[in-house]
Amino acid sequence: MAENDAMFSLPRFAHANALSCLCLAIFVPVSFAQESKQFIMDEVQDLLHRQMGWDDNLPGKMNPAGLSFQFFKTDETTSTGKRLASYRAYVPGAPENKKYTLSMWRIGSDPHILSNEIYVNAKGLLMVHKPRPEEEESDFAGGNELQLFVSAARGDAVRYSLASADRQLLIFGTLVPFPLRDADDRGCLLEVRLVQPDARVVLISADGLPPSTEVPFQMVTSDVPDTEKFNTNAQGHAVTAGVVFVEGKDRGSLRVTLDTKDCSTAVEIPWGKGSYKPL
Repeated sequence: MAENDAMFSLPRFAHANALSCLCLAIFVPVSFAQESKQFIMDEVQDLLHRQMGWDDNLPGKMNPAGLSFQFFKTDETTSTGKRLASYRAYVPGAPENKKYTLSMWRIGSDPHILSNEIYVNAKGLLMVHKPRPEEEESDFAGGNELQLFVSAARGDAVRYSLASADRQLLIFGTLVPFPLRDADDRGCLLEVRLVQPDARVVLISADGLPPSTEVPFQMVTSDVPDTEKFNTNAQGHAVTAGVVFVEGKDRGSLRVTLDTKDCSTAVEIPWGKGSYKPL
């Protein structure tokens, strides 16, 4: 099976539903040339739809049961001078009688196939060979289980998909090995994810907020302050996008602060040239 055919437009499957339950806003803290703004907005909208749809992994025609990935860290080393984390991956409920293709999507690049020979056991453990009888109910399959090795920057999302060879099933999953998040003792959580490696575009999400309302938050981009609003859903979750641009600067810092009577959290991230640094 050819690579393009095997992936059958993986990042597009959730595109139509990406914003069905999320409020998306674009924040541009400092004005710039109109033609540049339009170009960036057009490019960002498409990328955001794709990434958010992948992260949502909503039930649909290719995944009616809403199956999802589960990642469990098994080890972490620094032998190369950078942190390399290894993970065991599951998709509980995935049919055992199928062969799968596993693909990966890193920010700043296109999705690509890792393997066309992936199988699962009864627990949904991803394996590189068909499970033996003694491996059917096991969480440990030694050399037969799939190991994912990941090096990443803070807030760097690594996206995976599992597609059945018969084209009947397609499941998306997102792993953030080193999250950029802050939580308070009242259950509020603020997280920032990179959309692009230089952090000129970021996804900002919050949980534990009052449901179905507007919640203000502050963004300071290279000392330029601004106040924006989250629009929460019925579960108190919200997500928005920030396009970071400061005329005359090619790098800086972005600080996002959520400080209300219900929440007090803050996250800071470098942006621009040279800001992407795997740990």
